[in-house]
Amino acid sequence: MPRRVLFVIRGKLGDTLVAYATVRRYADAFPADEVTLLTRAGYAELLSREAGVRVIGFASRIGMLVQLVKLRFEPRFDALLVLWGFGTPIEWIGRLVRSRRKVYLDARYPRVFPEHADLAPHRLQSEPMWRVATIFEPTLPQPSRLAVPSLAARRGSSPTVIGVAPLADEPRRILSPQMLAELLGAIEQRHPGAPVRVFVNPSDRGAGELLAAGLPPGAEFCFFPQLADLLRGFAELACLYCTDTGLYHLAASMGIPATVFFGPTQPWRIIMPGQPATRGIRLAVLGGEHCEEKSCDNPLCIEAALRSFGGRPPLAALTGAPGGCPLRDFPIEKLAEVSVHEDTRHQA
Repeated sequence: MPRRVLFVIRGKLGDTLVAYATVRRYADAFPADEVTLLTRAGYAELLSREAGVRVIGFASRIGMLVQLVKLRFEPRFDALLVLWGFGTPIEWIGRLVRSRRKVYLDARYPRVFPEHADLAPHRLQSEPMWRVATIFEPTLPQPSRLAVPSLAARRGSSPTVIGVAPLADEPRRILSPQMLAELLGAIEQRHPGAPVRVFVNPSDRGAGELLAAGLPPGAEFCFFPQLADLLRGFAELACLYCTDTGLYHLAASMGIPATVFFGPTQPWRIIMPGQPATRGIRLAVLGGEHCEEKSCDNPLCIEAALRSFGGRPPLAALTGAPGGCPLRDFPIEKLAEVSVHEDTRHQA
């Protein structure tokens, strides 16, 4: 008998696409089941054309409550699976949704979510979402890649534009104007004459400095005040070069080859093991560890990796690095070596 399953994802762009990998895996593995996804309105629009998944969006807490009331008039769900989301709205969902089983990420809401996942301390970014789903369906295969087929179908047949995404939501993952210039120089070497678009939301942290510094000939800024603007720009990309940002996850979901420059975060966690045409570049001395220096606003680790990628001279000193920067534990000459994390099918 077909089962009715309600997935919930309440997060930012990257978290939503990572969590959706589990929804996609479930819908493909159990096509007879009725699969519903409740998520933020903008991302609901992003996923609205996906086969086998009914997507319901909410733009506010009140909008979410309205959708939850509507769902109460439907037959009871077999499972409510909260793949990602935190705070009071998650408790509302647990209380209002009629479901035989209710599963959450951890044990923080035991009265409304009697079941929860057991999470290992060292895990892939996508693993918690999948483990929530396996509480209900233990045979569900673990997702090995990000893929949103309906988004991939929007790409042109022969895209030529090189994309760059230099900004992230914390300073220690943002490319400075100097680092962006290093990257654009390396791109010109690898893709001579190709048009380059630098994707920037003017309201994002670090955008003002980049806009003031300007771009060299052949490159232009691409603004995306709305998600639809971002999709149109990405549809023309041959590949993307970026920092660790949600825009990487969008590129991967669309099948766009990507090169991601990592600083404090871990490529092995972020890049799913079977993600084709994707590589992560990070200083070798950082290994697979996460950097806990939250005060950093001058990511020399990324700058050093960019210099190596572009064949430029290595850093001469760690000027401006915070006291807890792990690079201080190594001789300066070791900061010219990078490690590459990639699927063997990389073609970019």
